[in-house]
Parts: sequence; structure tokens; C-alpha cells
Amino acid sequence: MKEFFKIVACALLVVALSPVIGFWVVALVGAAVFLLPVGIAFSTTFPNTWKHIEDNLFARTSSLSVS
Repeated sequence: MKEFFKIVACALLVVALSPVIGFWVVALVGAAVFLLPVGIAFSTTFPNTWKHIEDNLFARTSSLSVS
């Protein structure tokens, strides 16, 4: 019986949080749909600046140590 209550509690939690999670999924997809064309337009208009941004982002080393 204890496991049944755990399953019910988990199901209620999923049902309660699904609108919140759905909102964030839709918001992130919407932001990506908006930002991709903006990034393409910026990189096409200012290729040197975009190259500088790419170099700075991808040349950075991680602050986490391997050892």
C-alpha cells in the first residue's frame, strides 16, 4: 500500500508540474526560433565581429580541473 501512495504522489506531482514544464519548453523553443534568424542576420552583416565572438567563445579553456 505504501508503494501505491508513492506512485499516486508521483503522478500528482507530474500532473501539477506539467503546465510549468510545458511553458518553459514552449518559451525556449520560441526563443530559439527568434534568435536563430537574428544570429544569422548579425553574422552576415558583421562577419568580422562574429568571427571575434566565435574566437572568444570557443578558445576559452574550462575552469574545471581534470585531476
